[in-house]
Amino acid sequence: MSGGHVMPIHTPLSYDALRSAATDVLPWRDDARPRLARFLCARYEADDALLLDSGTHALEMAIRLAARLIDGPPVVALPAFTCFDVATAAVGAGTAVALYDVNPHTLAPDLATLERVLGTGARIVVVSPLYGIPVDWDAIEACAERHEAIVIEDAAQGYGSEWNGRALGSLGRLSVLSFGRGKGWTGGGGGALLVRQDMGEALGPLSKVTPPESQSFTGFLGAAAQWTFGRPSLYGIPASLPWLHLGETRYRDPEPMRGTSRAAAGVIERSFAIAAREVPLRRANARALIAQIAGVAVQCATRAVRAVRPPANSTPGYLRLPILVRGGAAGLPDAQRAAQLGIMGGYPSTLGSLNAIRRRLDVRACRHWPGAEELARDLVTVPTHSLVTMQEREEQVRMLCGERHPAG
Repeated sequence: MSGGHVMPIHTPLSYDALRSAATDVLPWRDDARPRLARFLCARYEADDALLLDSGTHALEMAIRLAARLIDGPPVVALPAFTCFDVATAAVGAGTAVALYDVNPHTLAPDLATLERVLGTGARIVVVSPLYGIPVDWDAIEACAERHEAIVIEDAAQGYGSEWNGRALGSLGRLSVLSFGRGKGWTGGGGGALLVRQDMGEALGPLSKVTPPESQSFTGFLGAAAQWTFGRPSLYGIPASLPWLHLGETRYRDPEPMRGTSRAAAGVIERSFAIAAREVPLRRANARALIAQIAGVAVQCATRAVRAVRPPANSTPGYLRLPILVRGGAAGLPDAQRAAQLGIMGGYPSTLGSLNAIRRRLDVRACRHWPGAEELARDLVTVPTHSLVTMQEREEQVRMLCGERHPAG
């Protein structure tokens, strides 16, 4: 049995990428940002791209721009179970909020509650595929079209995932990418808003809404720290420091919006190839985990363990493997060892429990989200990255299926 810490997520970086990007702030070096914007437009079939300092700010900007096209006070529909940064983006955009439920078996929007929320007046919908699990985009678009609503594709966790052969991030009229520490492809920070179809004509060039630039090394220093400690032999050091809050989900108030720094853009550009090589490894490890869990469950499981089901015609990127286990991480046989194995709980509550969201909730909309509540209670996520050993994976499976690891 390994006694060390398994990183919950691993987004690969190279020393060469960091070393080269460190000099991008020098005035005589080429600015990578225009080149990166063009690359993102080509890869994600977009007409325009705006580079920002975080995926949260990219989503906030998307909501702000969509609100310009809505008659009357805008109401944005958010999934009741998702990353708390989605709530931060909506609060930063200053809109009223309605919440729709999430199917706990697929992590997709519950279409019945989405229909009800749109029926009460929401005209902007944020859809956030979680952990690299795609959703049925056609069904969501059909629901939104009946109410003439704008769908924002929040693909912050979608790197390496596809729906009907198209990359997540290329599906919505407005799409959001994130290059944060745990997003599969990183610059230590950064995000992008992509515009396509008729939205570009309605909104005009995104250059008109470009915020001030971030400080030169914003993002780069985070990427350097990630490269330094993002390995099994050293991860236990930051993991042991409670003030870093690694692995915790915390609501953060909105902050001033900035553009992507030159150094962060350089890291994002240079880390694409190494990030792409990690994707098939995550998929293979996720499939192996699912098969092993199914095998152990037949033989000796003391609890029901269910992997979330991706839709047909999709290719998950499996940023992490989402699993439903009764009681969640707290109900595992050895919660401390589970955390050392990188098994983490999902988001600890619905967005409806956050004071910042409750103050903005549209009183006409749905106020009960049983699927989201089940996910907050029972969901755990398991690492899929290439640094997990076979021994660690076998111990993860035993832990999830109710077996306490041998002492010593």
